[in-house]
Amino acid sequence: MSVATPSLNPAPAPAPAVTVRLATPDDLPETHRMLIALAARTGAQVRITPPVLARIALEGRAARLLVAQRTDSPQRHPVGFALLLVGRNMVAGADWGFVEQLYVQEPDRKRGIGRALLAAARQMAARAGCQGVTISSQPEIDGSALVWRALGLDLSEAPRFAAE
Repeated sequence: MSVATPSLNPAPAPAPAVTVRLATPDDLPETHRMLIALAARTGAQVRITPPVLARIALEGRAARLLVAQRTDSPQRHPVGFALLLVGRNMVAGADWGFVEQLYVQEPDRKRGIGRALLAAARQMAARAGCQGVTISSQPEIDGSALVWRALGLDLSEAPRFAAE
């Protein structure tokens, strides 16, 4: 797993035909489906249930689930999401944002939706008083390194570890 650490002030980009906002209960079924699709891309097994997703996304103090909807589509369901966690970075000694997942559905990729989700996560982290944002990814598995590089981010070689 690699970690990309962008500044909180990204370069302006053309605005896609998308709205990014905090998730509502109505967004959770589609977001859960996208989590399943993300897990399939990485070879992971989805263990989160819709009730647990609701508790994390809607009731958790540290988690902010952002969803993206296309404004040029009659469909009103989200086409992408980003999970921003806000916590303390003990190395930096500051509040920090962590984008743990960012996903855009296949037919909606390469339209600036991921860029809009990341920009919204950065803005939300800054409003929460965060000194920075770290994005975790598995570029060797899901090809996300290309996306991060396209957004002007450098991948660090520092691994991230997870306790099972």
